[in-house]
Order: sequence, then C-alpha cells, then structure tokens
Amino acid sequence: MSKEHRRPRVSAFLALSLDGFIAGEGNDLAWLDPYNGDSQEETGYSALMASADALLMGRNSYETVLAFPDWIYGDKPLVVLTHRPAEPRANVSFRQGELALVLRELWQEGARHLYLDGGAVVRQGLQAGLVDELTLFWVPVVLGKGISLFGGEPLPGALVPQSSRLLPSGLVRVVYHFA
Repeated sequence: MSKEHRRPRVSAFLALSLDGFIAGEGNDLAWLDPYNGDSQEETGYSALMASADALLMGRNSYETVLAFPDWIYGDKPLVVLTHRPAEPRANVSFRQGELALVLRELWQEGARHLYLDGGAVVRQGLQAGLVDELTLFWVPVVLGKGISLFGGEPLPGALVPQSSRLLPSGLVRVVYHFA
C-alpha cells in the first residue's frame, strides 16, 4: 500500500432497486422482505464480516439498526459518524468529522478493512473516491421514490464489474471496483 493510501480498505455492501434506491420513502425497507431468502454465505456477507475489522455507518442507519429485533453485528466494532450525542453501547463508538479524516484515524488505530454502511456515508465515500469495493444487490423492483444511493451526482471514476452472480432469491450480486 502506498504512503498516500494510509487508510483502511473500504467495502460497501448494499441492496439497490433497479432505479437506484436503497430505501423507499420514509426509510422503508419492506420492499426487500421477499428477497431475504439467500444465506449469508450465498450473498458474501459472512466473508465480508469475517474480513472487516469494523463497521462505519452514519447516525440515521445506526438508529434504524437499533430498531431491529436483534443486534445483527455481533461483537464487531461499530463506528458511528454523528454530530449528536448518543447513548453508549458495547462495541459502538461515536465520531465526527470528514470521512477521509475518520478513515485516517481508524488506520492509525490499526483498522485495515472497514465495512461502510448507510446511505449518506456510503454516498459520501463513493463521491470522495474512498470506496475500494462496492457490492450491489440489484433487486428486481422499481420504487420510483426513496433514498438514492448515488444522489444524482457523478462518481469520480468508472465502476468496473469484477464478478456477478444470480442468487436463488432473484437478486443479482455485482461486485465493482473503481477504474
């Protein structure tokens, strides 16, 4: 790794409607329910979680995850980007600042691979050229409205597909790197 690249490798892993939305209106995720049949091994989620040192997400995504019936991240450290005070929780830390600076701090603390999650943080990472690997699960649904992954902004480089796979549920998993 070059001296300029003193930040962890960053992977993003998201489901996306055919029209580019990661959530429906009001953060609705119910449109994903019919496609939850794939195992974590089939999707690659188990491998991602095994290789990532920590997760990094925004506050809105963190609040969404807190509402889930079960904590889905196990003992994996989670860093939440937020400017608002938050209640402490085991294995969760809170930071503020620009994504590139937080990544540099995490590198200095020993993180070498981060799983970046949450629409706003992933979008910021993509637009700043900080995402090394983008795994998208194309869902055969058109939402029309909701939370856009790309936000109508161009990316700083071309997405180059590295692999693709049709999953039993009907999702298409495509792993991209940037040119």
